Amino acid sequence: MSNLGTGSSHASLGYHRPGHARAGNGTVNMPKRVRHGSGDTGITPARSGTQAGVESMETGMRLLLAFVELGGRGHMLKVVAEAAHMPPSKAHRYLVSMIRAGFVDRDPATGHYRLGPKAVQVGVSALGSIDAVALSGEEMVKLHDELDHTMALTVWGSNSPVIVRVEEADRLMTVGFRIGKSLPLLASAAGQLFAAFLPRATIEPLLEQEIRSHRSRVEGRPIRSLAQAERLLEEVRDRGLSRIAGDITPGISALGAPVFDNRGYPATAIIAIGPSGAFDSNWDGPIANAMKLRTTELSMKLGFTGHR
Repeated sequence: MSNLGTGSSHASLGYHRPGHARAGNGTVNMPKRVRHGSGDTGITPARSGTQAGVESMETGMRLLLAFVELGGRGHMLKVVAEAAHMPPSKAHRYLVSMIRAGFVDRDPATGHYRLGPKAVQVGVSALGSIDAVALSGEEMVKLHDELDHTMALTVWGSNSPVIVRVEEADRLMTVGFRIGKSLPLLASAAGQLFAAFLPRATIEPLLEQEIRSHRSRVEGRPIRSLAQAERLLEEVRDRGLSRIAGDITPGISALGAPVFDNRGYPATAIIAIGPSGAFDSNWDGPIANAMKLRTTELSMKLGFTGHR
């Protein structure tokens, strides 16, 4: 996703897919042990220029970046090791330590590895230090207090929107919205916003993949062609809002509004969710108007001057 540029500090919200951290030629030299006096520390320093680091730490970071590159699903050991450019036996030793520390989980049923809760906490904490996310969170809380509906704050992850904050309403819903959850592009209010306003080159391959998965479904009304998807996304662009009106998740409706950065891309998307019978999903209703007002004002604070 490097076609989006770096932009300002608040605009680098996962638009770029992180690359792998590798040694210069893709190999890792086996360094010597370091001895201090008569004691053997067993710690190998990694050097970059004149600064020493810990090579084992950098190797572990390569594994974590491999999960980011592969996406949010669980993966076999062989797949993770290959993405991190290391032998499976070596990757396994690091993964055991990461599981103990909570940065990686292993599904007991399938044996697949995925990022753990500590990795999510670190990611959310990093996002919280970015102005757009912090400011969007403040506006989301205000909307929650004003509208008394469940609110979710989302950002663009490696290949999909990801929930980074949730404010629950008093009324109980049967659908949970957990932090760290990845959302589909066409079947979620957040996904429709990012799909509508991120560059076509970034989004189209992901849309095609999602549409292919829809073709085997018989329930609901999934979108089965790019032409259908584009009609939906054009409406999102025209209205500046997205809507799920109980037609995808029965009984649940949602409205979404984008917060744009200075380049015109969605820095975040704020989503209001509620049970269909008690949720006004009209385009010109009080929920839609309140969300559009607050996100428009916040977008202006982040330097957005409109789409040309």
